Amino acid sequence: MVAPFVFAFVSSALYLVYKWLLPNPLQGIPYNAEAAKSLWGDERTLARYLSTGGEFSTWLGEQCSKMGSPVCQVFVQPFKLPWILVADFHEAQDILMRRPEFDKPQFLIDALQGLGDFHARYKMGDAFRYRRQLRQDLMAPKFLNNYIGPFLHSKALDLIKLLEIKTNLANGRPFSVREDFTRTVLDVMLYHTFGEDYSESAIEPQLELLRKMTPSSIPDGHIDEPVPFAEAPRSFFLELLHETAEVLERTTVSSTPRLSFWWWSKQTWYKKMVTERTRVLMEQLRKAADNLHAGKVRSALDHMMMREQVAAEKHGREPQLFSQGMADEIFSDPMTGHHTTSSALTWVTKYLTGYPHAQAKLRDELYSTITEAVQERRPPTFEELRRARLPYLEAVIEEARRLTPFVIVRETAQDTEILGCKVPKGVQCLMVSAGPGITLPSVPVDDKTRSLTSKTAKPWGKWDESRDLKLFEPERWLKPREDGGVEFDATSGPQLGFGMGTRQCWGRRLAQLVVRTVIALVVWEFEMMEIPDELGGYAGIDGISREPVKAFARLRKIAPSEIQVA
Repeated sequence: MVAPFVFAFVSSALYLVYKWLLPNPLQGIPYNAEAAKSLWGDERTLARYLSTGGEFSTWLGEQCSKMGSPVCQVFVQPFKLPWILVADFHEAQDILMRRPEFDKPQFLIDALQGLGDFHARYKMGDAFRYRRQLRQDLMAPKFLNNYIGPFLHSKALDLIKLLEIKTNLANGRPFSVREDFTRTVLDVMLYHTFGEDYSESAIEPQLELLRKMTPSSIPDGHIDEPVPFAEAPRSFFLELLHETAEVLERTTVSSTPRLSFWWWSKQTWYKKMVTERTRVLMEQLRKAADNLHAGKVRSALDHMMMREQVAAEKHGREPQLFSQGMADEIFSDPMTGHHTTSSALTWVTKYLTGYPHAQAKLRDELYSTITEAVQERRPPTFEELRRARLPYLEAVIEEARRLTPFVIVRETAQDTEILGCKVPKGVQCLMVSAGPGITLPSVPVDDKTRSLTSKTAKPWGKWDESRDLKLFEPERWLKPREDGGVEFDATSGPQLGFGMGTRQCWGRRLAQLVVRTVIALVVWEFEMMEIPDELGGYAGIDGISREPVKAFARLRKIAPSEIQVA
């Protein structure tokens, strides 16, 4: 009699434990009922979706569309609180800009440990604000246009030379442009960060390597087979910038980011990277301090040290010019900046390749606006590009950003509500950037449920949903003017590419400047020809940015005189 009783007791206990471990939905928020019956929640459904070529950001958007709700919940991390998905742009904008109860999620703070004592790892508070104040000069027009602009233009012309050599050697065949953009942006970001105090280049060794190549060194292949160009080695420091970004990608998508980073940090190769990183940064800190004392404040690091010195004098303390915090803060710029901006350049190139009419329209705008450069048969100068009104170029860049977003996450710092739904403290709230209202038809929202700040805020425009929101259509961003022309309107419709509010991407103006300048010069000098389907497509990988899976182009060198300008 004892054995059946024990069996029944154990079975009942196991069943109760099983029921306790099942996902616990938050009341009043739509969810997948089948997922709530499984210990794994939505995780297996998501895994199957990703294994068949789907992407994380689009899966999130599809969940809200399926449930027909601007707020829903998914169970992606077993035994933890559900994730809340916000698929209404106006409410997401309110959360990011005006709702202090939403802050940096702890899992991202853990995932970014590789960046050390960096401002983006801080929750809102005095420490975060002070770090941002150190940087307040670095996105000003004077700094960007007078200091960064000319150097950026020179590096963009180096890229043009590199692409011309590859185009001639490829003889009509496609090739990868991913590393070409990466090397170009890396040089720009290093100059932004350290100025002339750092002399190593990423693009110059590649130019030197390609100049030594001859057509006979290119392996034979079909006209649609990409040419596998060799890549020149980079210095250890330049390579570790790339490798650090790779580690961050892995820790960011890990379900246990702190454990993931701990494992990476124990690897011998990672320890060597940290040693080299420390050596280079300490050397640059010493040079920047010498510049400061000599009154030669030019680079980003120079300016940050100047701000630190002013703050130290104001508060009666010694300036922390050689602190680990200063080193970590400045390291983040070339590391994250080159990764995200080079991805943006690749995306724009892919869309202009896939939509030749948009490419032709952009080239027509460039040639018809900067006529002196056309007449003199030369590329436009930085000043000509900076001063030119180029609404279609702005629209092309913004449309590519709309179609290639990454997910923005906030964590509730206290119990709150989203569109009338109660959300407890500690929940991860994901702003759906590839879903209803942005790339999919909107879902209905009861305006009465909006927060007070949301109700009083001026709304942005909405996309015309009679037109396919998944197509690349820069014209969405243009509005007619009284004189018959058009103007670019950044508020034409929703997109969350740079985030919003105090925590939006700090370097967005620099990124915009780089993408605008480089794309203008590439389109001026080259026609992006059709490539085979297997080298194209718009599949991406989510991480610290959304990076394209494939990055190929088939280029033809052109001159303005060859093109019929309207």
